[in-house]
Amino acid sequence: MNSCPREPPSPLKDRFSWHEKLIARACLAGAVLTAGVAIYRENKSVAIGYVVFVALGALVVVYDSLCVYCPYPFKYFDCLFYPYQLVARFAKVREGRIHWARQAVTSLVFGGMFAIPQYWLWGNWPLLAIFWGLTLPLALLMPLHLCGRCRHGSCLANRSVGVQLGPDVRHDL
Repeated sequence: MNSCPREPPSPLKDRFSWHEKLIARACLAGAVLTAGVAIYRENKSVAIGYVVFVALGALVVVYDSLCVYCPYPFKYFDCLFYPYQLVARFAKVREGRIHWARQAVTSLVFGGMFAIPQYWLWGNWPLLAIFWGLTLPLALLMPLHLCGRCRHGSCLANRSVGVQLGPDVRHDL
């Protein structure tokens, strides 16, 4: 039996620090820009399609499938990736669990954002290194640092225990 005392969970975040926002936003924008450049060098119309996919997908994620369930733009006046004022002004907060279809859309957008450019990045080693050099810090920052202390209880990536979803709903992993 393990006799080591169990560490208490990390306190939940009320705000993201400027360096967390800087890292998250710069890594995401840099990865998308690098992917767009790699695709553009081979096929301009596919690059335009990729940028449209990312832009429209981001709008769907922000205004319909994920961010409208997040308490940060509405209650804590903060957002990790997006200006919270735009979310709070043009959307209404939704409570409860996210419907499976919205979870699927969010997963497809994020998955596509990083999976689609791999075909054009492969073989272009400098751009591939830049893309993954920007993607990996973001991929590590989210689950290892942020998701365990996040108040967005209905997010698929949330790793905190006992986050309040709504008046009577709890999210325990």
